[in-house]
Amino acid sequence: MAAASAGLVAFINQLEGRQLETLFTQPYATVALMRSLQPLARQVLARLVCTGGAISSVLVSSFARPEGSSKLAAALSELTSLRLLSKAAQGGQQVYVLHPSFQAQLRHAMCCGMVDSMHAAALPPPDAVPPSTSELAAFARQQWEALLLYLVDGASSPPGPLHMLRAAALDVPSLLAAAGLMLKDEYTQRQSISEAGFQFLLAGLYSQLWTVVRQYLAGLGAGPPEAHGSGTADGGPGLAVAINMMLRLGLQAGRPICYPQLGPAERAIAAHMAQLGLLMPAVTGADVWLHPTRLAAVLAGGGRTGESAAASEEGYVIVESNFRVYAYTTSAVQVAILRTFVRCDALLPNLFVGTITRDSATAALALGITANQMADFLRQHAHPRVATKHPIVPAVVTDQLRLWQAERSRLRAQPAAVYSRFESPELFSGAVEFARQAGALLYSSQERQQLAVHSSFHDVMRGHLRDRKMALGL
Repeated sequence: MAAASAGLVAFINQLEGRQLETLFTQPYATVALMRSLQPLARQVLARLVCTGGAISSVLVSSFARPEGSSKLAAALSELTSLRLLSKAAQGGQQVYVLHPSFQAQLRHAMCCGMVDSMHAAALPPPDAVPPSTSELAAFARQQWEALLLYLVDGASSPPGPLHMLRAAALDVPSLLAAAGLMLKDEYTQRQSISEAGFQFLLAGLYSQLWTVVRQYLAGLGAGPPEAHGSGTADGGPGLAVAINMMLRLGLQAGRPICYPQLGPAERAIAAHMAQLGLLMPAVTGADVWLHPTRLAAVLAGGGRTGESAAASEEGYVIVESNFRVYAYTTSAVQVAILRTFVRCDALLPNLFVGTITRDSATAALALGITANQMADFLRQHAHPRVATKHPIVPAVVTDQLRLWQAERSRLRAQPAAVYSRFESPELFSGAVEFARQAGALLYSSQERQQLAVHSSFHDVMRGHLRDRKMALGL
C-alpha cells in the first residue's frame, strides 16, 4: 500500500463527470494536486499555465532532450489520465489543451497567491493564545493512535466525537470496515483486523491518511446531496467542496478556522476531521476555533512532500545485525505494530526488545505483509542515532527477510494425476512427449518411471496410454 496508490492523484483518477469538473474549480484542490504530481509533470503544467491553453505537441516534445523523451511521455500520460491535458486537432496539427478551469485556478494561485475567500475575515482575537506545536502534535497523535489501536485489537475504543463541537460522530468502525481494513464476525459481531489492515499498519502515514480519507470521501459521494454539502443530484459539487476544504486545512497550516462560521455541511466534515486528529478544537472567547495539526499538513502535502512531512517525527527503532530490535517507545500502537513481525523478548515501560525470527517473519508474510514493507517500516521509524548510517537497517536483516519471502514461493501446489509402473520404456517416453507437447507435463522421472500431468488432462492421457498399449502389443 504505497503512497502512490493511496494518495490524492489516485483518488482523482477515480472521479467522474461533474465531480471532476467541479473539483478543478476549487483553488486548494488545484494547488494540492499540482504538488502531488511528479516533478516533470509539474514542469509541463508550469510551462502551459500562462499560455492560451493549447500548444503544439511538437513544441511539447521539445521540452525534453532525446534521452529524456520516455520520461516526458510518462509525464504527459499521467496528466492525460488525470484529464488535466487532452489532445485535439487544431490548424492541421495535434495540440495539447490544458483543462480551462484547472488552468485558471492554478494561474491565479501562482500569480496572486492563495486567498481564502470563504472566511477571509475570520480571525481569532488578538489576545488569543493558540495551542503550541507540542499540544497540536500530542492531540493528533492521541486521536490517530486511538484509531490504529482499535484496528489492531478491535476491543479498545475508537476515537470518539469531541463534545464541544456538538456534531454527529463519525462511525469509525464502519469506516474501517468499508475500507476493507477490518472484518466483522457474523456470529460475535466483533470486528477484527483484515489482511489489508496489517498492510495498512506498516504503510507510511501519508498512505494511511489517504486510505481513510478516500473511504470517507467515497461515503460522501455515495450519500444524498444534503449529506455532503450543496450540490447536484449526483453529489459532484458537494464532494469537490469537501475535498477542497480538507486540503485547505493543510495548506493553511497555522491559521485556525472559526467553527461557528462554517456552513452545516462544513461543520459536519470539520467535526469528523477533528475526530480523526486533523483539527484540534480550542475555545477562544465565546467561539470554538479549529487549529490544523500536522496530520492535515501531511494529507495536503502531496506525494513526496507529504511523505517527507510524515517522516519528520522522530524515530524510535534500532535494528542490529544480529536481528535484535530495540524500540524506545511508550506507544501501545507502535508496540502492537512491531509485534506483527518481531518476536517480543522484553517489554519495559519505555522500551520494546525483540528479535526478528524466521517464525515471526513468516507469520507476517502469511498475513500478506511483504519483506519490503517490513524493511521500509524499520527504516522510516529509525532512531536518530542510526538514521544517518548507511544502510539504516543492516543488509543482513533485509536480505534474510527477502530470502524468507522467497522460500514461500519455491513450491507451488497444483492438482495432478500421477502415473507409474509403465510396462515398457517406449510407453513411458511416448507418454512424456505427448504430455509435453500438450503443455500438461508437470513432472517426469526416467529413473523412477514416474509421470505427473495436470489433473484436467487425466482422461486424455488415459486414452493415449490405452491406444499406445494396443499399438505396442502390451
